Amino acid sequence: MNDTNLEKLKNWLREERTIQELKATAKKLGLKVKRMMKKKEVTKLIENYIIQNEKIKTFERPSSATSATLQEKKETQEPEIDLPKSYNKNRLVLMPVNPNWIHAYWDFNYETLENIKKLPKEYKLVLRVYDVTFIEFNGKNAHRTFEIRLNIDMKNYYINVPMPNADYLSEIGYITPDGSFYPLIRSNVCKTPPNSPSNSTRERWLDIRKKRKIVTPSEGILVKEVETIPGSLFKSESKNELVWELFSRLRSGRGM
Repeated sequence: MNDTNLEKLKNWLREERTIQELKATAKKLGLKVKRMMKKKEVTKLIENYIIQNEKIKTFERPSSATSATLQEKKETQEPEIDLPKSYNKNRLVLMPVNPNWIHAYWDFNYETLENIKKLPKEYKLVLRVYDVTFIEFNGKNAHRTFEIRLNIDMKNYYINVPMPNADYLSEIGYITPDGSFYPLIRSNVCKTPPNSPSNSTRERWLDIRKKRKIVTPSEGILVKEVETIPGSLFKSESKNELVWELFSRLRSGRGM
């Protein structure tokens, strides 16, 4: 309710009103009116409603000092700075996501971008991915290669790779109608993590004082020899001797 309506309600309440008029007005204002309420109680209910709304209006209306402070903040606030769409650099980066996925993002400088735009429609812009695990890549000796078709507006791509625990390298370039590939930019080598626990049986320790790593065979997989108690049944070397000794003890009543 605005200030004008509140003032009208005050003036209306100052006049002599019947209890029926007061109850009807209170209900229009959304107030809960009980059937057995008296005229004085309904009047008090409406007055409380007016007081409550006046407090809300006072709270919503900022003081002159607050308004001045807000105005100063608006004037001194620095304009929002948007990140550039391009950093004018030829760059292609691969990052591992998990054993089966890697993420590629890239950027072109203005010269390279203009050259790509001038390519004939028959030429295809592609992201070529190479599996270069355990090899020194020379451009042609990858274990496997696959390509992803790109458009000029793309800036990144999530790649599903065929093998975990492998090294991948990529290039962005274009393929001519005769199938020749011409690279424009090349990425770093990205290694995906394995998708299973390590089968290494070595223990790796770090000596903090000497600042050196210590690698030793794991003792957890070795079965230590169990000490044989004198007179034990399990000292017999032959299986037949073990069975015969057991049978003899049972027959003689000595038991185990």
